[in-house]
Amino acid sequence: MRKSPLLQQVFDYRALPESDRFKQFALKMEAHNLPPIVINIFKYYYSLLLSGSQGKMAEADITPISPDDLKDYLELDAYEAAGRKALPKVAIIKLNGGLGTSMGLETAKSLLAIKAETCFLDVIIEQVERLRERYDIPVPLTLMNSFHTHSDSMLAIEGFDNGRTRVPLAFIQHMYPKIMRDTFLPARWPKNPELEWNPPGHGDLYTAMVTSKTLKRLEESGFEYAFISNSDNLGAVMDLKILGYMASEDLPFLMEVAQRTPADKKGGHLCKVKESGRLALREVAQCPDEELAEFQNIEKYAFFNTNSIWINLKVLEKVFAYHGMMPLDLIANHKTLDPRDPDSPPVIQVETAMGSAISAFHTAAAVRVPRTRFAPVKTSNDLLNVMSDNFILSTDYEIVPNPERNRGPVLVDLDPTFYKKVDDFQDRFPDGVPSLLNCTTFTVRGDVRFKGGVACRGNVLVENRTGHQVVVGPEDLAEENARLVLE
Repeated sequence: MRKSPLLQQVFDYRALPESDRFKQFALKMEAHNLPPIVINIFKYYYSLLLSGSQGKMAEADITPISPDDLKDYLELDAYEAAGRKALPKVAIIKLNGGLGTSMGLETAKSLLAIKAETCFLDVIIEQVERLRERYDIPVPLTLMNSFHTHSDSMLAIEGFDNGRTRVPLAFIQHMYPKIMRDTFLPARWPKNPELEWNPPGHGDLYTAMVTSKTLKRLEESGFEYAFISNSDNLGAVMDLKILGYMASEDLPFLMEVAQRTPADKKGGHLCKVKESGRLALREVAQCPDEELAEFQNIEKYAFFNTNSIWINLKVLEKVFAYHGMMPLDLIANHKTLDPRDPDSPPVIQVETAMGSAISAFHTAAAVRVPRTRFAPVKTSNDLLNVMSDNFILSTDYEIVPNPERNRGPVLVDLDPTFYKKVDDFQDRFPDGVPSLLNCTTFTVRGDVRFKGGVACRGNVLVENRTGHQVVVGPEDLAEENARLVLE
C-alpha cells in the first residue's frame, strides 16, 4: 500500500543525538511500556509544537455548515429495515476513561448512581442485554478505559461477557507526557510523578484499538461497523435508523450533531475546511483567542458534535495504515502541571479529539439528531435533573424524558460552593431529590439541605443568606413559583 508522507515509519529514537529534546520523551515513554507507534505519533505532534503550531483553526480557513449539508434524523425512517439487517455487524464502544474529577469523584464517572442504585454502566449493560434478547443477536460491548478507570469498571461489569463473539470487554487508552511550556522538555514532578502524564484525549481511541488488537479482533469476528459514544451520555443508544443510513449509503464515518443552544457555545462545532471542502470539527482549544466570539456564535456555527460517531472498521484500518496513524488535529492544552495548584509550572498537554477524524474520510457525513440523543451528565445540575422525576427508565432500560412533563427542559442552577462535588450534593439530598416534573427553573443559593418529598412547581428559588446550613421541607416550597429567601 502507498504510504502517506504525514508520518515517518517507526524510527530508532535511541539513535537520536543527546541534544535532541525528543529523545528524553521517547525514553520516558518507552520506560512506561508505551508502544513504538504511540511514541511515533507523539513525536509527530511534538514536532508540530516545535514548529510553532498551536493547533489553531482560524476563521479564514473554515466556513459554517448549513442545514442542507446534513441529513436530518427525521428523514431516516426508510433506513430502519437496513439497520435491522446490519445489526449483526455492529459493535458498541463506550468511552469510559473519565474520572469525573470536576465533580469530586475518584473512581470512574460511569459508576456514579443516577437512578436509585443504578449507575451509568448498569444502564449500558442492561441496554445491551435487552438489545441482544430482542433481536437474538450477540451485539458486543467494549469499553475504552483509562488506567484510572479500568479496575473499578471491570469489577462493576463482572459477570457480563461478549459470548461467542470473542470481542474483548475493554481496552485501555494510552498516556502522553506533559511538556514544560518554557523548555519543551518532559515535565518533572517528583512529589507526584503521576502528574507528569496526561490523558491524550478520546482521539487516542483509534490508536488504542490498533495497539490492543481490538480492531483486528472485531474484523476477524465479522464486525463491519462500530457505534462509539461517551459512557455518560444517556441519550447515546443503538439506533437502527442511523445504522441503516450508515450501511445503505456506504458511509465510512458518520457524526451525530445537534443544534447548538447558548448552553453549548463552548463545545466543539462542525464546520467545513475551505481548502479541501471536507467536514471538520473545531474545539474551543483550537480557536484563536481573538476569534472566540465568532466560535461562540451559535447562529453562525449552528451544529455541535455530540461525540457519538459511527465508523466503518475496514475503512478505519485502511486510513490508519495509509497514514501510520489517524490524522487528527492537534489540540495544545495549556495547563498547570498540578491542576489543583495554580502556582505549579505551566505545561502543554498534547491531546486529540475523536471527532476530528471526520476530516480524514473523503465521504464522511453528519446527521442532525434530536436533543434526546445528547443527554450527558457533566455537572451536579445535570445529575439532579436526571435523578429527578423528569426522567424515567423505559422498558428498554433507556433513561428518557418523562412523558408526563408538559413543559420545556428545566433549568437547574445549584450553588457550586455546596453542590459541585458529588459527596456534598448527596449530603444535601439525603432522602431523595425534589420532584421537578412541573418545575421550570430551580435555583439554589447558599447551603441548603432538602428533606424528602419536596415538589417544585414553576420557577423556584431558594436562597440562604444566614451563613449556616438550613433545612427545607415540602411545606416550604408548596406554592407554585415559590421564592424562599432566608436571612
